[in-house]
Amino acid sequence: MAFVTGDVVPVAGDELPFKVIFKQGETVLAEWLVESQEDGQSQIVDTLKSLTDDDEEEGADDED
Repeated sequence: MAFVTGDVVPVAGDELPFKVIFKQGETVLAEWLVESQEDGQSQIVDTLKSLTDDDEEEGADDED
């Protein structure tokens, strides 16, 4: 099974001070800049929730 981590890390030299990063081992799967650590943490939660929302919507489409 895939083990994926999501974290908010500081960034030096970019226009925003933090970035959200999703990794599988050392492989970066996705990353984007954010304004604050709190904003990044909120975006991680929202991203994960949207994945389950998408699955529920697909299941509803299958019933029609």
